[in-house]
Amino acid sequence: MNREMTEKKRLQKIGLLALVTVMLLGLIVGCTQNNNSGPPAGGNTNGAAAEDNGDNGGSSSDTEPLKFSYSRPTWGPATYTKGGAYEKELFKQGNVDIDVRIIPVVDYDATIKTTAAGGNMPDVIWGKGPVDPFWKDMQDQGGFLKINEYLDQFPAVKDAVPAGIWDKMADDKGDIYFIPNLIYPIVPFFINYRADIFEELGIAEPTSVAELEAALEKIKESGKGIVPMTHGNTIPFWAAKDLGTSFGTTSGWAPSKEDPNKIVPPEMQEEHLDFKFWLQDLKKRGLFDEEAGVNPDASFGETKFKAGRAAVILGGNLQSLYIDLKKNEPNADIKIMPPLTGPDGQQGGTRVVFPQDRGFYVNVKAKDKAAKFFEFLNWSLTTGSDFRRYGIEGKTYTVDPEGRKVPIPDEEREADYKAAQIEPLKFLDPMSEKLDWEAQELNFIGAGIQDKFEYFKSMFEKYAATPYNDFKDPTVMSPTNAEIGPQIWEDYMAKVDGSILTDMNLTKEAYKEARQKWLDAGQQKIIDEFNELQTNKSEPNYVD
Repeated sequence: MNREMTEKKRLQKIGLLALVTVMLLGLIVGCTQNNNSGPPAGGNTNGAAAEDNGDNGGSSSDTEPLKFSYSRPTWGPATYTKGGAYEKELFKQGNVDIDVRIIPVVDYDATIKTTAAGGNMPDVIWGKGPVDPFWKDMQDQGGFLKINEYLDQFPAVKDAVPAGIWDKMADDKGDIYFIPNLIYPIVPFFINYRADIFEELGIAEPTSVAELEAALEKIKESGKGIVPMTHGNTIPFWAAKDLGTSFGTTSGWAPSKEDPNKIVPPEMQEEHLDFKFWLQDLKKRGLFDEEAGVNPDASFGETKFKAGRAAVILGGNLQSLYIDLKKNEPNADIKIMPPLTGPDGQQGGTRVVFPQDRGFYVNVKAKDKAAKFFEFLNWSLTTGSDFRRYGIEGKTYTVDPEGRKVPIPDEEREADYKAAQIEPLKFLDPMSEKLDWEAQELNFIGAGIQDKFEYFKSMFEKYAATPYNDFKDPTVMSPTNAEIGPQIWEDYMAKVDGSILTDMNLTKEAYKEARQKWLDAGQQKIIDEFNELQTNKSEPNYVD
């Protein structure tokens, strides 16, 4: 069955999700939903004591608040301040007192490793979980609390995550330590463009990589003084993941051309290198943002696009892009390019993601707080669900004549109720909310752009029609990789792979020379181990 037929079949079955997955499209649409190119931006609270059956719970005035420390990354601006009105309402309704520490996502891994080395881990800690060697090692060393008994005690928490995902989180003894942050596996990073500029310059909507290049050349030569193409709030190559599919790259492990029974990492795939060095060439020619790969502020591209200083953006939150752009350019319009046909005729689509993007652990030293913490999560998924999803009427949402809770756009909220004050207090959203078109439509209504919703949905379906999967099971661990993988990457590959967009003299040949040294230093053994340990190398299916 070809890709298009397969994905159409998958989309028909979305309502029957059992084993699926970041957060639909938070980077793309939702102010109050989880976001896949980053986590949630909407209203969320948590709760107090649940009843013995685990189905209910609420604030309890006759008990002391549950006090715990909490560390997590933030995908938006790191402007959270403690003591705000939203936080106070959460603490009151949830009977909690949370000492939250936020870290920008681009700095999170390095910062938390330093924190761990100093022995100062908080009670609840966001991390990558057992799919990552660092976190798996900490888990195996006894740093985190086993949670099986709490999942059995609090069914709403257990039911929020599909059984197949819990199975992936379990170790070889069946023990679970990690609560995954779920994401929907299909998270298109659209190629958004200024339709008004394209019309002004007489540029038809591109349908191929070659036509995109020609359009960027025309924009550069137009004398308008704007950046032809920039990228959204993440690293450049990931922001461009769906453009990469037009080159045939999954941006992940895929079957080897030499031996289809083996899978190899993206660094070993010619299509992946072609894509990365194509972006380098665009940058050399002034067609891709000169700050890409250089500016440590991940939001610089969105800032430019919203200010009217860029014509095309890879990824980005369509809703906020449109609203903020219109403030600066009242006559501006944004459209989405369809998945592009690649240089070799490859049909572009979307890079499908594993249905978990980070999540959180409970520190083993916080065992005495664990039961109340899980009560708190359970409450947020039951009687506290409306507060978790929508927040506070008149502050984060309004009720329309049909009784629907319509989110108030972030830019129209009071400071204490903006996403930056809510995201740091997010925990767990159930899988059932990850592809909720009704909720997404309400976001568009709240933003005053409901006329764009059907268009947006249709473009989502076009990207989703051709999925590109990472063939590697992220829960399979190579012993050699756990031992030396990060070090040999740092020694041989980090510089060249991280320099493609900063060193315009770096060639594909020099990249391959470094890659060979990497393989010789132990990476080939790691690849062989992964292939030996992962017995099922078929293309994964996270939707059916």
